Amino acid sequence: KAVVSTQSTGGTSNVIHAVFSPELGTKKGNNLNLLIGMLQKALEASSQHSDAYSQLIHKAMHVNQLSTEEQRELASCVAPDADKCSAVQRAKYAELRLEQLAETKDRQLALYTQLIENLIYLLWRHVQYYTVYCKDPTEGIGGEPLPKKLLSANNDYIKNLTRELPLHLTDPLLKKVVDFCSNKTSSSMTSSFTSALVRRVRKLMTA
Repeated sequence: KAVVSTQSTGGTSNVIHAVFSPELGTKKGNNLNLLIGMLQKALEASSQHSDAYSQLIHKAMHVNQLSTEEQRELASCVAPDADKCSAVQRAKYAELRLEQLAETKDRQLALYTQLIENLIYLLWRHVQYYTVYCKDPTEGIGGEPLPKKLLSANNDYIKNLTRELPLHLTDPLLKKVVDFCSNKTSSSMTSSFTSALVRRVRKLMTA
């Protein structure tokens, strides 16, 4: 699962794997700005899905308040002959359809939870690599020092990252991550893991 790691090549040296470069403020190439942008879009989309889920649940609980036309349209997705059904049966079919749609939204929200968790993990792993290991190669990874010639970030990039990261990865954005992953779509394990990653990212940014 480690994105930034060391790997022995031919028993001679370690190669450093860093997928995203430390540049911020640019949309070109694979950099941390790309990760942060993906995180923002995932949170926006998840918010829309969450609102849609709540609306579907509300409609299902108050199906009798829907217009006859809306009930008929929903019911026809479950029973092709809904036009011939009684009003009571049509309402039951409409409620069933709304529950099906809500279940689909619920699964989509669960996928967004996993996506956001993975994006935060990637951010934490890279920020840790650049702000800890690249600042002091003697720290190493897995107990082994980093070969200086293989470091993928120079001091200027690291200083710039340390200075600008809080401006891109803001506290309100991180709070949205914690709030979303604490909702009903997340298991307690996922919520705890994501919250721990957010705390680690915050610690790195204030170190």
